[in-house]
Amino acid sequence: MRINVSFKVLAVVLAVFVWFLARKSGEPIQMSFYAPVVFKNVSPTFQVTSDPPQVNIVAHTNSRESFNPLEIQAVLDLDNTQEGVLSYVLTENHILSPVKVQISRIHPSQITVRIEELIEKTFLIKPRYQGTPKKGYLLENIKIVPDTVTMRGPRSALEKLDHVSAHEIELEGLKESVTMRVDLDLPRGNVQIINQNVDYYTAEVSIKSLPIRKRFGNVPVYLRNMNFASVINPNTFNVFVEGPENLIKTIDRDQLFGEIDLSTYEPGEYPKVTPKVIAPEGITVLQQWPIVSVWVKNEISSQ
Repeated sequence: MRINVSFKVLAVVLAVFVWFLARKSGEPIQMSFYAPVVFKNVSPTFQVTSDPPQVNIVAHTNSRESFNPLEIQAVLDLDNTQEGVLSYVLTENHILSPVKVQISRIHPSQITVRIEELIEKTFLIKPRYQGTPKKGYLLENIKIVPDTVTMRGPRSALEKLDHVSAHEIELEGLKESVTMRVDLDLPRGNVQIINQNVDYYTAEVSIKSLPIRKRFGNVPVYLRNMNFASVINPNTFNVFVEGPENLIKTIDRDQLFGEIDLSTYEPGEYPKVTPKVIAPEGITVLQQWPIVSVWVKNEISSQ
């Protein structure tokens, strides 16, 4: 493909050189050159998706001073065409030139054009990433904002897609959540983003520390809603918890405790009671011990 393009460029250069010599000599110009095929009256609901063709033209003219092969085009009218792969025969009538020329040859004289309907489709944007967070941290979530994109393009480019990916996000060494701008990996072809009042897309990357475990001893147990005077034994217990390192290391004694609701307890002895553990949000209780005994006296509580 690159070799063909190089030959075409060389042909144009040689054509211009011959044209220059012909202008100097005063002889009629006969030239062989490549000209682009351009399309007019293409419906806004369709698009030409085949590669832009070029044709080789052999022509001559007496307009020595004004003839320039770079100004010549083959023009194809696509008015009222439908979707599909269509063939067209090119004649002298399709050649547009600013000066009068006589066309003796067009090659190829028949070209094939692929025309596709333009469609609109909305896609979910999925994140892509590489690398790993710093040791002791892990990726919790990546959210793209906004998380959808609507595109307009040829049916062949959009119909087979089920999502659009964002550019790869680098996670290597991260130890905290970040928000960053990202671009989208758009499909090949003349595809446009439409109906998006968005200046740019962002990735909200949530990083959290790996959970750690810790035992807390002598955690107090409190009696709540006592209708009768009550006694608890023991009045402390042990709690084994798991959670983010920053939470575990900053727990205060008033944030971690046990409680027993005595609102439904009648006077009597209750030898096996499991306190309810109250802990900060994000902390998981894995184990607690021992169970406690509660003695509800037949006396009205002074509370």
